[in-house]
Amino acid sequence: VNIAAFAERYASDDPPTALAKLRGFAELLAKLVAARHGIYRDERESFDEVLRRLGFERVLPRSIADVFHMLRKAGNAAVHDGLGTKSDALAGLKYAFQLAVWFHRTYGGDLAFEPAPFRLPPSPREAENALRQELDQLRSRVEASDVTVAAARELAEKEGTRRAELEAQVASDAAEKSDWLARLEETEAR
Repeated sequence: VNIAAFAERYASDDPPTALAKLRGFAELLAKLVAARHGIYRDERESFDEVLRRLGFERVLPRSIADVFHMLRKAGNAAVHDGLGTKSDALAGLKYAFQLAVWFHRTYGGDLAFEPAPFRLPPSPREAENALRQELDQLRSRVEASDVTVAAARELAEKEGTRRAELEAQVASDAAEKSDWLARLEETEAR
């Protein structure tokens, strides 16, 4: 998932890098498939060798094998020759999406899995605009909460002052009551 996410991120700005990432994604899936079938040898084995063995053992459907090979070739051209256009990268993303769906259905135990339709990744400008809008909304919420906090503090200060006044009044009333009781006792005693 991380490798595919990087490929999406680079598709607009650096298509050869996106294609290289997609090749890495496809290679990882091929090795996982080989391992699931007990035919994976080791890390030194090339992507092409893994695909040949998967083909020889008839593990992959022909259409899926073609997608693996397409991503391998496009990734190799990107890595070794710096080749790849934005449309190549976007096509590669669609192929990688097909591989991911096939892998999930076949090895994820969910044959009836129906993914959402493939969507092109947003352009960096669209993503930047969305982030700016989200930041503006967050700033507005922070400002609103600052106003709310300031109002709450002001109210708390007023309530604190009012409480102090009431406590002083109660203390004064208690002292006056005590004075009156003392006078009453004195009067009764006389």
